[in-house]
Amino acid sequence: MIARRGFTAVCLSLPLMALSSLAHADTISLRMGSGHPIGLLAYTETAHKWFAPELKKRIEERTEHKVKIQELHAGQVAKVTEVLEATRDGLLDIGFISLIFEPSNGFLQTFSLFLPFGSPDAEVVTKAAQATFAEFPEMKDVFEKQHNQVYLGGSCLANYGLGTNFAWEKFADLEGHKIAGAGTNLDWIVKATPVASNLNEAYQSIQSGVYEGYVSASTWWKAFKLNEVAPYFTKADFGAQYVNAVTINKQKWDRLPKEVQDILKEMGEEWAGVTAEVCKRNDASGLEQLKALKVDVREISDEARKEWATALKDFPQRMATDAASRGLSGAKVMNFYMTKLEELGHKWPYRYEVK
Repeated sequence: MIARRGFTAVCLSLPLMALSSLAHADTISLRMGSGHPIGLLAYTETAHKWFAPELKKRIEERTEHKVKIQELHAGQVAKVTEVLEATRDGLLDIGFISLIFEPSNGFLQTFSLFLPFGSPDAEVVTKAAQATFAEFPEMKDVFEKQHNQVYLGGSCLANYGLGTNFAWEKFADLEGHKIAGAGTNLDWIVKATPVASNLNEAYQSIQSGVYEGYVSASTWWKAFKLNEVAPYFTKADFGAQYVNAVTINKQKWDRLPKEVQDILKEMGEEWAGVTAEVCKRNDASGLEQLKALKVDVREISDEARKEWATALKDFPQRMATDAASRGLSGAKVMNFYMTKLEELGHKWPYRYEVK
């Protein structure tokens, strides 16, 4: 009995020893990653080029700790649909999550998608979205309460447009054509026939006639070589979208010294602005690169944009009602965000009413 009690006591003490040793360790090891490849999207570009090296730099300059970071992107640990769960379970210490692929767990956090034709300026969207998250902290807290991770910050994707294998000018010109999208933005497709797909399938699908266009940012059109099969890209200005998050596993967080936690908090907050700069730059350069590839790049008229937005006038309310059915404050969040964008200078082509 004495030996058994002694063994039990040692086992029980091991987690406490681990907690103590990590908090005072000379080297902190962090595994961070995402489901997308580095550089394909702005949020993974900044995760790799800014977040990882800057985190190491700040911790080592401002504390006595050293940092060892292992980056695990492009599905090495988790596919785009699995990053939230991988961070929850500790397979990743820090996860860069595309919440588009979390339609249930990240439903309200993708509120910008519920309001198409928001600002095309990623920096404006980021400011408005950060203010919205600050106003409704439950959108952050849910990560810890339900998913065993601490929300550090969010970031955007670049302004969405529409690439096609046919020319069009008026909203009515889309009628009879098949246009693809992914997730919530599939609901933006009206007049045309919507087709659920993803960018990995787009080249072959357009080439074989499964569909004739795809809702996409300009940089992705080049990255996936879609210009080869669809040489038309329209700057529709569906808007930049605040749909990414960076989180840290709760057990890992609890083991870190407070000074390191503070650095992670400030990094998470700053990551949004850094990524917004990249999104804005990519949006402009993407259009120029497509022009250099002889893609017919055009911008729809204000009239066509207003007509499209008006055709979507019931969509935001439908999403708010869906949020309410989940016990979420969708209408309040969406109205706050719309007003905040307006305060920052955005003019909606159609001002949605959400109750």
